[in-house]
Amino acid sequence: MPSMRHAACAAAIALALPFAAHAETVVLHTEQATAGADPHTHARVVDIQLKPDSRKALADFTRDRVGKRIQLRSNGILLSSVTLMSPLEGDSFRITAGEHGFGGKSAEEIAQGIMKEGGLTVDDENK
Repeated sequence: MPSMRHAACAAAIALALPFAAHAETVVLHTEQATAGADPHTHARVVDIQLKPDSRKALADFTRDRVGKRIQLRSNGILLSSVTLMSPLEGDSFRITAGEHGFGGKSAEEIAQGIMKEGGLTVDDENK
């Protein structure tokens, strides 16, 4: 019966909806963003120190996403896309440039942009 099949499909979809991934974006406000170089690898880095409210927001966002990929952006530039190994619960973190820098920008430009604009965004990779 077609109506039974439709009802079964609708029920399956309704049951699956709570488990569907939903994209969320969190805005992080920084106290400090400093460009530098990793002393071991000499890779260009940006060290970020978060404001207290953003520390909690980042910890809350990452706590349920361990094992999943997230993205970190500044002014629309993708800075990092990583798989979380644990929640990010500290007051600071480091972003390391990829092979071509930070989306074609230097660590200094990224740090200055973060300080000028005052923040970063973090979201689910599938967004």
